Amino acid sequence: METQPASRRRKQLSVRCITVPERLECATRQFNEGRFFECHETLEEVWQQEKGELGALYKGIIQVAAGFVHAGRGNAKGANRLFTTALSYLAPFRPARAMGFDVERLCLDVERALRELPPLATANANSTLPLTPPVLSWDSSDLPAEALRWRAWGFGSSGEAVEMEITVIE
Repeated sequence: METQPASRRRKQLSVRCITVPERLECATRQFNEGRFFECHETLEEVWQQEKGELGALYKGIIQVAAGFVHAGRGNAKGANRLFTTALSYLAPFRPARAMGFDVERLCLDVERALRELPPLATANANSTLPLTPPVLSWDSSDLPAEALRWRAWGFGSSGEAVEMEITVIE
């Protein structure tokens, strides 16, 4: 009996239990290790559930991560587009912190990356773009208050993290 390669197997839905702080911590670690694709996937689990204002914060961070994926593949045009849209998503959260993220520091790193991108006309799509690695700074100490402030998904009425069920494609 012949088995299909992993890329051809049928994807399945599965239910997973998560907490938002655990996902934010994991995404931060992945980001700072340069594992931008994984960060994107991890943070997307929270972003897809968040229906409030925080959706823009999470989407902005996701787009920064995706921009660095493109930069790693030598795609200056894609990185430029994603960094630019990320800054617009993150703008309402500057210059403060939101959900423990130092949004200002992240935006400054993204602005620096935009300056470091080669001109789009001269970019070589076959090599990694030499950008200074960004830092995603996250501090969970004020998370309960932030969760209440933003009426964040995945938190209870006192700002405590609540284990939530999500459906993911595997």
